[in-house]
Amino acid sequence: MVRELSAAVGVEIGSSRATIAIISANGQVRERFEARTLRGRPARATLEPYLRAIDAAIQRAEGAGYALRGIGVALPGKLDQTYRRPFLIPLLPSLNHFPLCDLLETRYHLPVRLHSDVEAAALGEYAFGAARNRHQALLLTVQAVVGAALISDGQPEPTARDCTGHVCHLPVANTGPRCSCGRRGCISTLVSLEALQRLIQRAARKGESSSLLQRLSNREHFSAQLLAEEAARGDSLALSIYQEVGHWLGIAVAYYLRHFAPEVVVLGNGLLNADELLLGHLRYSLLSQFGAQPAAEEGQRVQALSIVPAHLGRDAALIGSAVPFLAPLPAHRAEGEPSALPSQEAPALASRGGGELVLEELATARRREGRSASRTYRLPPASDDLSWLVTERPQSSGPPSPDDLGPAAPSHPRLNPRRLRGRDH
Repeated sequence: MVRELSAAVGVEIGSSRATIAIISANGQVRERFEARTLRGRPARATLEPYLRAIDAAIQRAEGAGYALRGIGVALPGKLDQTYRRPFLIPLLPSLNHFPLCDLLETRYHLPVRLHSDVEAAALGEYAFGAARNRHQALLLTVQAVVGAALISDGQPEPTARDCTGHVCHLPVANTGPRCSCGRRGCISTLVSLEALQRLIQRAARKGESSSLLQRLSNREHFSAQLLAEEAARGDSLALSIYQEVGHWLGIAVAYYLRHFAPEVVVLGNGLLNADELLLGHLRYSLLSQFGAQPAAEEGQRVQALSIVPAHLGRDAALIGSAVPFLAPLPAHRAEGEPSALPSQEAPALASRGGGELVLEELATARRREGRSASRTYRLPPASDDLSWLVTERPQSSGPPSPDDLGPAAPSHPRLNPRRLRGRDH
């Protein structure tokens, strides 16, 4: 079995839309599908656009000859891994405690894994990005709040649950704004969109001369790019924001280094670009936490630590959600899966070389074998108001029912995702 032909479906749910993608075994996004996020709706209405996009992705992947290994879902919130369901999703409260894994597995007959968005991003960087070939890696994301995830030997570190997650509640100061957890000094209250707004408002009240303030007063949208441009021009307010964020992140990294000894810290883009200016402030703050003459063991950890920007960009969580399913396919195949190519055909194709051409021929051969087979989504025993989500509906050769995925593309009349410009993750 050629490893390139194995794939998984990755799902990343964002504030305004979800991205569903076919992820190949080497961590490449082969095709994207997008669906709207319907906020303030019951679970039935919330899930409908996502499920239709997943339907389209699975049909396209199977039509292209991929052997799907599973579905990974990245959610913006806390998860209940014991019962394999969302626990607290502030963005979509109707999904709290909803049996999402059970639903998807019943509908698609594929294994399903749930991840928090920051954990999925860490898995993506660990497997295919900046933390590749490392045993322990820490990912920090600076979005509206700070998120943190610690990966150890390919798995989330179970002992770090209290100081990692979609919202990181690691205390880095004795004072500060009160956090939603009830404490003061959490990093998510000191490095957040609200914290940056307080710095800007304070500078405006003092009447500081700043081109950043001038551009914001002209109704320019605050963004990482705007802040980076002003910092590059030497704007005092922009530079002070970088210094403030780097200071608190350095204190946080020092805590993780003392307790978990990560080999690499990956800093994701968000409110600030993870450029050398921010990394420099972070390193300076980190060194200051250990003093001029740190203990021998701590000194070695600090010297060996790499602090790098993320490599996968905004696709990190999307790719990372599928990582648990992207191991090489086993030599044997489970009952009911399409059989591998006949032994006399595969070597003949492989001997021709040609990379993508060979893969295309292998996929064509697999489609010929599996054309007569169809997947049936069966109705589960339960018959509640969500049973429509898993009704029996064999895949047909006709066009899908109209939905929010958009009109069909000329290259493939049956399936076509709506390609929206820009993303919000």
